[in-house]
Amino acid sequence: MISRTPQTLIKTAIAACALVIAAGCATTAQVEQAQAEAAEARRIAEAAQSAVDQARGMMQQAMEAARAAQAAADASQNCCNDLERKLDRALQDMQRK
Repeated sequence: MISRTPQTLIKTAIAACALVIAAGCATTAQVEQAQAEAAEARRIAEAAQSAVDQARGMMQQAMEAARAAQAAADASQNCCNDLERKLDRALQDMQRK
């Protein structure tokens, strides 16, 4: 698991690039290293965003399943309540006779 957030990695890479360039002594290798770090930070951020999107989709599916289960439970309870009323009525009718 990555302990740093994608935003932190991006900020660090940008700061490193800015520091190297501001110092005025950036070699080609240093610039390439900074670019590689920035590209890696971008890749991590994109992977994190993809994971968030996937989790959001899974959450929506779970909510839909929960709503369907609740609707089925409500329908079952209504059926039981109707049956109980019918049985109570039938028992009362039998007691009156």
